[in-house]
Amino acid sequence: MYSYIRWSSDRQELGTTLQRQMAGAKEFAIQQGLELVEVIEAGVSAFKGKNATDGKLGDFIAAVEAKAIPSDSWLYVENLDRLTRQDVTTAQELFLKLLRLGLTVVTGMDKRVYTSESVNQNPTDLMLSILLFSRANEESKTKQARTIGNMEALIERHKKGEPVNIKSAGKHPFWVDDSGSQYEAIKPHPKYWQIAREALDMFLEGHGIYKVKRYLDDQYPNELNGKEWDYQVIKRMRESRALIGERTLNVQKRTYILENYYPALCKSESEFLRLQELRVQNGHKSKRDPNKDNIKLMSGLSILRCARCKGTMHGYLNKGKPRYICVNGKHKQKGCSAWSVTAPLVEQCIIICLLMEYLDSSRDTSQNVSDIESAIESKQNLLETCSNKVKNLVSLVENGVGNISELSERLIELGKERDGLIKQISNLSDKKILMKGKGSFEDTMIDFIGMIRWDTFNDITDESRNKIRNNISSIIETAFLDKIDGCLSIKVKCIGSDILYVFTGDMMKPQWKFYTEHYVDGESSLVSTNDDLLSHEKMKTIINTEKEIQNTYQKYLKTVMGLLSTVGYPEINGSAFWPNR
Repeated sequence: MYSYIRWSSDRQELGTTLQRQMAGAKEFAIQQGLELVEVIEAGVSAFKGKNATDGKLGDFIAAVEAKAIPSDSWLYVENLDRLTRQDVTTAQELFLKLLRLGLTVVTGMDKRVYTSESVNQNPTDLMLSILLFSRANEESKTKQARTIGNMEALIERHKKGEPVNIKSAGKHPFWVDDSGSQYEAIKPHPKYWQIAREALDMFLEGHGIYKVKRYLDDQYPNELNGKEWDYQVIKRMRESRALIGERTLNVQKRTYILENYYPALCKSESEFLRLQELRVQNGHKSKRDPNKDNIKLMSGLSILRCARCKGTMHGYLNKGKPRYICVNGKHKQKGCSAWSVTAPLVEQCIIICLLMEYLDSSRDTSQNVSDIESAIESKQNLLETCSNKVKNLVSLVENGVGNISELSERLIELGKERDGLIKQISNLSDKKILMKGKGSFEDTMIDFIGMIRWDTFNDITDESRNKIRNNISSIIETAFLDKIDGCLSIKVKCIGSDILYVFTGDMMKPQWKFYTEHYVDGESSLVSTNDDLLSHEKMKTIINTEKEIQNTYQKYLKTVMGLLSTVGYPEINGSAFWPNR
């Protein structure tokens, strides 16, 4: 059984919210004889639904869809409003989606058990869920209005020079104590104030963020919320006007600047100005470098990732030569090291993948981009019609019109139809990106190869590299980099494909090899086509298919390498896969 535990604010975290939700889930799991797994969503509001898209609930749903979590699992929540506080139709779509996945949803407050079968047999359960979602949404709207009104009243109080502590709009800096009431002044934090001042003194002495972080990690290990000092927290501190007591609030599209809101950590405004001068000087040292305008093919796209910590890889120059380094390792975070790889090797492999994807996805000239665009438009119209039907049916259920059982069944059917249309539109959009180009396939290839010619690729200041970046972002989804036993590997996944292109060293320096893998359930579950399991007698058909796939992509590679040689590309330097040997 999975217990989804969510709360919105720090104040709830300090209270009994966590313990209460955990206790209820444990008690129910014991009663039912189920193993309990907790999914905790801390400090995330469900009013706008981010928990179900970008949060832990979204991750849970994705895992069920990918079959990483069994579809017949139980999902325990204290109440349905823990799942979402969005409008009724959106909330109901989420609820039905969970049931259609095969999950059993349990609400701890009333011990109700919801399944797709139970809702079909007893439609009043569906009506009850609608009412609960409606009430939760109205409560959130009321709370939002009350919060805004309270904030505006406190802002007026501050203007009069009276102390305030506005807790309902974002977080306060870590070096202050906001534990008092909303009518009390914020005070210096008894522990973090002095630590923050030490960090500030180091900045004023000219030290950078990395050195300050190392100092704090050495002197005050795991002092901030039980974790290592976060690079971004320290960076934001140095830039924050909260250092001189100022706070900025945005309420109903209006901006309020509250002076003397916090106790000032800076001794004077001139000290803060000096801090900013040093920050600008440190941040712009690279601008004096003659290569300051170098255009990195992969940086800033969130595509290039460290296979160890899943963090991004960032481009930089080392003695004038471009490299990519793990950002987490550079900031000494996530337990990763600051390992790096030479940029030309990575970028040449990426270019090869781009061309291979063109070969694989653009060979059929019978269907052009306009055909796909028409298909997408048609599907989008069907999706809009389907969504309107869902809204109309929900309205009927809310008003008690019609046969509830029949309406519930129709809602589930429409939900399945809607999910199918969304998936079809996504697949068509991916295909459109891959087929988009000028004229015929041959013309497209000529244009593309001309754009990626060797002199452009090799000149990091050539503005044409920005066009190549656009192609990369529209075709490449992720590129995982790793180094094991001194051997580099680059695994590239393209958008809309379940094939990984793999480049790595082979046996010993300077040998290298290329092959493909299947992408299964995410980057942590990469199943090689050379897996020993495929040698089983019952898998002969699969083995033959895999051999055909490998042979096809080996031919693609040979073709691509030939095309690239015509625009000046050398052979891949196999020694680059063995940088430490």
